[in-house]
Amino acid sequence: MDILVKTTFDEGRVLRLLGWLASENARILRSNASLPLLYESNIVYAPERGEVFSDVTHTLLAGHEDCDALAAYRAGELVARGAAALFRGEPGFSAARKRRLRSIQAEPMLTTRTKPGERGLFHCIVRYKIGNRWYRDDPSERLGMNGRFDPAVLGRRAGLRQSLPTRRRHAPRTR
Repeated sequence: MDILVKTTFDEGRVLRLLGWLASENARILRSNASLPLLYESNIVYAPERGEVFSDVTHTLLAGHEDCDALAAYRAGELVARGAAALFRGEPGFSAARKRRLRSIQAEPMLTTRTKPGERGLFHCIVRYKIGNRWYRDDPSERLGMNGRFDPAVLGRRAGLRQSLPTRRRHAPRTR
C-alpha cells in the first residue's frame, strides 16, 4: 500500500517522520528475525526523484533506496538488534559487545550544507549511542553513493555468500 504525506520542508518535521519510520523498522525487524541487516543485504544506494520514505520491507523489495530510507533502516536495526547489528571494525562494536546490548539508541539525523532559512538539499545519516559516546554512520556512503562501496560491507556480503549452503539445481523434467 502506498501512503502519500505531503508537507513543506521543515527540518524538525522531517526528523520526526524519519524517527517514526526508524521505529516502525525496528518493530518489523523484531517481528521477523529472518530479515537481513542492511549491510548483509544486497541493497545499494540510488538517488530518487522526490522524497519517498520506504520501510524495511519495501527497501528490501526494491533493492535500492536513497539516504532517508537507508538511515531509517540502519537506525531501526540498531534499535531492534543491538550489538548484533554491528560488526567487527565498526565504531562502538567492542563496547556494544562487551555490554551485550540488545538494543542501541539510534536515530536518523540530517546534515545540510544550506544556510538556515534557505531551501536546499539535505543528507540523512544515523547517529547511535553506546554508553556515553555518540557515533555516526552514513549508510548511503557505505552502499555506493558517489560510486564507492565500503570495503568492509563488500567483504561482509561476500563472506555471507560463501557461508550460505548452495542449492542443488535439478534438471528440468521432461514429459
